[in-house]
Amino acid sequence: MGMDWYPRSRDAQIHLTDSWIEVFKTKAAEWNIPAANVSSLIAANSVAKEKLAVVKSGERTAASVVECNEVFAELEAEARFLKKHYLLLPPLELADLATLLLLLPDETRAPVGKPTGCPALTLTCHGEPRMLQVHLASLAGTGSLDSRGDYGYALYKGIMPQGGATLEQAAGIKHYLMKEPLSGDELLHFRFTRRKTELVEFDAMESGMTAFFCARYENQKGEYGAWGPCASAVIP
Repeated sequence: MGMDWYPRSRDAQIHLTDSWIEVFKTKAAEWNIPAANVSSLIAANSVAKEKLAVVKSGERTAASVVECNEVFAELEAEARFLKKHYLLLPPLELADLATLLLLLPDETRAPVGKPTGCPALTLTCHGEPRMLQVHLASLAGTGSLDSRGDYGYALYKGIMPQGGATLEQAAGIKHYLMKEPLSGDELLHFRFTRRKTELVEFDAMESGMTAFFCARYENQKGEYGAWGPCASAVIP
């Protein structure tokens, strides 16, 4: 069975992207990788190192954990975009994959199935203002025979002011909800995660509003499964 190429530990993720940055110094132009994408990876890698150092230190707080989760999600997104669009065979050769610390292709690997499971969400207060914990699990009675299909969670979020958003609020950068969502189609993509619990921090002005979350499984090819039920909670 094939394995995902992206490391699970944060130290390994830093090591991987450090290696890419070093290789890109001489290979980015040859592989037609835009300078802007390389710069984005370098920036995400740098911030991730800073946030991880804080979390590992005595200065760790709930807020710093949230920030660390967010920057590592950004680092993963940058790396996966580069891998999907530019680190391909060809133009790369097998030796290039080894240099980039990537898995060599397995000719006998079975194809990854589309997600068949359905995730369930529960929300709890974290005990601090503006914090909610999102707990993810498989909805009872659903699941996949191939764990690569139900590989991770695509998590979506929306926020509704009391009584529903005005047209101006709905059109703003936060796209506040005018009514309760019926499915995840009405929410904004928040992040991809493989963790069972995500700690989410909200803006001070959002305290007292209602947060809605919904999720669906995502496989290693970026294909989605069915929506799970929406969950909601008042932001403390």
